[in-house]
Amino acid sequence: MKNIINQLDSYMREALCLFDLPGLAVSAEVGENGPRALAGLNYKGAAGVKDITTKEPLKPEHVFHMASVSKLFTSAGILALCEEGKLSLEDRLRDVLPYVDIADDRVAEIQVRHMLTHTSGMADVEDYHWDTPRTDEAALKDYATSREVRESRMLWSPSEGRFRYSNMAYELLGLMIAERSGMSYEAYMKKKFLEPLGMEASTFLTFERTGGSLALDDLSQAGLAMPHTKDSEKRIVKEVHYPYNREHGPSSTLTSNLSDLARWAKVHLDRALFPKERYNEIWTSYATVPNNGEGMGLGWFLRRQEGYEIYGHEGTDDGFRASFWICPQLDAHVTVVSNISRGAVKKISKKIFEMLIHSV
Repeated sequence: MKNIINQLDSYMREALCLFDLPGLAVSAEVGENGPRALAGLNYKGAAGVKDITTKEPLKPEHVFHMASVSKLFTSAGILALCEEGKLSLEDRLRDVLPYVDIADDRVAEIQVRHMLTHTSGMADVEDYHWDTPRTDEAALKDYATSREVRESRMLWSPSEGRFRYSNMAYELLGLMIAERSGMSYEAYMKKKFLEPLGMEASTFLTFERTGGSLALDDLSQAGLAMPHTKDSEKRIVKEVHYPYNREHGPSSTLTSNLSDLARWAKVHLDRALFPKERYNEIWTSYATVPNNGEGMGLGWFLRRQEGYEIYGHEGTDDGFRASFWICPQLDAHVTVVSNISRGAVKKISKKIFEMLIHSV
């Protein structure tokens, strides 16, 4: 066990330099049902800085913007409402949200299932407006009825089963959660998942950490890692804004840390959030991602690595990258986060799984 921990620690620091990252935080855990050589592994490490301008060291407990890892919670919210009988995967977008209009007759074919699996043919978000964020509860519904949504064009019919990643679809799924639960999207996420799982460092309402401010200095004081990018000369510099806008809560706005995401991983590894037959449905591939050959389940991406099935999601927004994957066969999960745009966190995650697999 000590050997793999030393390997992880060494590789994390090597990756920080190799991929030119300001900060890197890594969690790798294996449950008691994992291989004997790895069972009980609980590694959390951080290297680099939280803020390139202050040089404050990054710590494992610091909070990151998790970007599209948020979608795993949105998909879980939809499935929870299905379990409660308040929604069905076959329900049509037009019936659940009758006030949402898209300028394409094929919108009538879109079902909840298509939206979860990115096979609806819907467009993607064009501009997140991180520089002009909204924090009011009406923001999500206003986005759903905005000109961007109304005038968006579908690429193909949902019946074709073709993959097209759509953040827009996930914003509308979040609005479905609000409509069918009778509370805001964020309130439902908190009541249904964050509080019961003890995810005390997590929220979909970033501005509540600071009493309403989204200023970088205020967020830094609240324990959040700062967002970074690279300038024209490839130097690491701090972003000018934090990526938050309540219009895009369901697709993008979870802020969390390694320990909380470990709780999220464990509840799925234990198949404890839903009936086991539902997990069989969740982790079935309904489409193939063209650029990498991964499968697309009900909100989860599916891939194979050296004979092991691995499920998870990537996240990328201005200033942050996140990679969250679980492997039920190993009873293991790996989370890798970095506070810079386009950081190579998926490569790092794959390498860590390789290290775990080769230690079996």
